[in-house]
Amino acid sequence: MLGAIVGDIVGSVYEFDNIKTTEFPLFGDDCHFTDDSILTIALAETILKDLDYVATMKQYYVRFPYGGYGGSFLRWVRSDDNMPYNSWGNGAAMRISPVGFAFDSLEDVLAKAKKYTEVTHNHPEGIAGAQATAAAIFLARTRSSKEEIRRYVSENFQYNLQRTCDEVRPDYAFNESCRGTVPEAIIAFLDSTDYENAIRLAVSLGGDSDTLACITGGIAEAFYGGVPKAIADEAVTYLVEPLRVITEEFMARYSGR
Repeated sequence: MLGAIVGDIVGSVYEFDNIKTTEFPLFGDDCHFTDDSILTIALAETILKDLDYVATMKQYYVRFPYGGYGGSFLRWVRSDDNMPYNSWGNGAAMRISPVGFAFDSLEDVLAKAKKYTEVTHNHPEGIAGAQATAAAIFLARTRSSKEEIRRYVSENFQYNLQRTCDEVRPDYAFNESCRGTVPEAIIAFLDSTDYENAIRLAVSLGGDSDTLACITGGIAEAFYGGVPKAIADEAVTYLVEPLRVITEEFMARYSGR
């Protein structure tokens, strides 16, 4: 899960100021956690403590109201209506990484990804984006090869993963949909040589940089056996204490499985 949070923090400064290169400082004064990290950590606490995810997300919003949330989510989270709003947006995938680490079978991962996603993103594309991301994390942490991950996601979610980052990058632009974000994030992981390179590739594509890097980061963390210590130590300094505590508790329980 920390890998996803790192991706969010690193990508935060490039979301609306895209760069098309892998040469950039990972951290800086303007880096910050966004709604990607807030809702990821809300899900982590939900899993850790067996909470209601809708209630937990709404509580997190009250505590952290300035996360850069999307418009549809803002209308939902500020209302008394807890019904889902049929979203196909990439928010479904950006927050799902805890599921890929916390459950012990692919079947459970897919079921839990659907359960925790459809409380807001009950459109089939929203559910598919979350399931594809969580499944990729589960397969990565259970020693599947990159080609096995590519094949599984391609066959089950009909994502085109035969492209490379160099092919995607020139024409790729901001896209808030799962179908326009999750494949590209997975491609950044598939093209990578290590965790840091995966984050750099994701950001270099442009588009919704923090969400791309968040999705890529969770998968890369699982595949490469964690986040390099220097990067992890720097990233957690950007988290305020309640978020850092839940992150550390989740990592202590589920890392190394």
